[in-house]
Amino acid sequence: MPAREARRCLDRAVAACLESQRLNGSWATPARPRILENALAALALTKAECGSPHHDRVRAWLRQAEPQRHDAFTAAADAWLRALALDVTNPPPLPVFPRDSAAYQRRLLLLRTLGVAAGAPGCSPYELLDHATKALGHAGGTSLTGWHRAQFLSAAIIAGHAVGLPVDEGMVAALAAEQAPDGSYHAMPLVTAMACLALTRVAPGRAATQRCTARLLADQHADGTWRFTTFDVWDTGLMVRCLRGHSAFDALARPGALDFLADSQSPQGGWGSVSSAIAGSGLDCDADTTGNTLLALAGTEQGRRAWPAVAVYARETQDARGLWTTWRSSRDTLAQDTVAHMVGGMRAHGCDEVDVRRAAHWLHQQHRGAGRWTADWYVFPGYPAAEIAPVVGWSTAAARSEARTLAATQNRDGGWPAYPGASSSSPAATALAATVLIRSRTSTPQALARAARFLVETQRNDGTWDEPDPFMSGPRPFLTDVLAQAHALTCRGLMDLMRHPAVARSSRSAP
Repeated sequence: MPAREARRCLDRAVAACLESQRLNGSWATPARPRILENALAALALTKAECGSPHHDRVRAWLRQAEPQRHDAFTAAADAWLRALALDVTNPPPLPVFPRDSAAYQRRLLLLRTLGVAAGAPGCSPYELLDHATKALGHAGGTSLTGWHRAQFLSAAIIAGHAVGLPVDEGMVAALAAEQAPDGSYHAMPLVTAMACLALTRVAPGRAATQRCTARLLADQHADGTWRFTTFDVWDTGLMVRCLRGHSAFDALARPGALDFLADSQSPQGGWGSVSSAIAGSGLDCDADTTGNTLLALAGTEQGRRAWPAVAVYARETQDARGLWTTWRSSRDTLAQDTVAHMVGGMRAHGCDEVDVRRAAHWLHQQHRGAGRWTADWYVFPGYPAAEIAPVVGWSTAAARSEARTLAATQNRDGGWPAYPGASSSSPAATALAATVLIRSRTSTPQALARAARFLVETQRNDGTWDEPDPFMSGPRPFLTDVLAQAHALTCRGLMDLMRHPAVARSSRSAP
């Protein structure tokens, strides 16, 4: 493939980025709709007795929506949720779900809460009340993230109402305290809908209930759907990381994006994935977004100004092992991509105020123990290596092992799937695989040329790509997708391919 074809493809992709950048310098792209948010919102509004146009539009969408099928739990949950939302007068029984991990157990709590609210067979309000009460503990869930606390409070309120207990005014007040001034709950329509479901039962007519219901109605899109959270800070940081180096992007988009990121820094020193420009006061700081933003701000004046406060945040959130969990929550676990972003972000600012040596060693050890790296955010097979290998070294045995595994799984069309077993190739997964193969120097010219050809041929006329499958965990094991994030990752891989001589050479011998 001639390099000029890859260049035209990349230029069209960058033009699409410039077109979608917001006036405040950010990118904020809604996710595509899925059954989870829409079934919950439909059920919440049914109980709130809101107007039928809202119901009619979301139900029309739900009737044609297909369950996610990347694993058995999600497929069964989606099918049940859709059936529940479409016929609340005859709720289907909760199916028996596979329970493979703690994440599945947490989602089962959500499903049981909806089942109790709807009176579905197989959902015990007593078991739900016991589970939610224990999770909140004597401290009322103060060690949890705000959205987990709001969900457990909602579950306890719904279960208490179902068994006929008197209204627990303390729990109602605690749930109302989680609400942002705009009526939302932690910038998450899913949590807002769950709180609405609880408040309309025990506190109808109160200000918090009215604000919550109004927010839910306002968040409905023109097609009748609700979407997963919009991550403007994460979207913007990823765009800068992936597209810097392109002359048009650097001249026209990057300055405003850097200013937006600098302005979005929390008083705590880090960054949350959602700013106050999206909903409420945004989301609390998390280590993954903080590391991602530091990588985006590397070598800039905005980064130099932000660094002192970030260093304090990094030291305060680093645990005794020298690692970071994504959230400051008792329920959170370590994620390798989060640790890598924090290590990379610290190193990118050339400061030794935060010790990252143990964290980098831990990433080495994770691969040595399991034979592979993993990531919590994206399911793309190449993503863990693309984000972790820059920290441990592209020439290490671990990085080359990841590259060899990827090289062996290229599809016949030149692409890679979003996850093992997906029915078709994904542009972002293909670009990520190309990045890993090129930077680890573990590939053949033919494989890279085929990947480049796939990206050029699947690009749409507007410069974007379509992702055939959802690719982002949120909340696990449900998947969602934000096409701006996939677009950024695709551009990064395309830039790597365009610079590689094999892409130009192979076109002379390609059929």
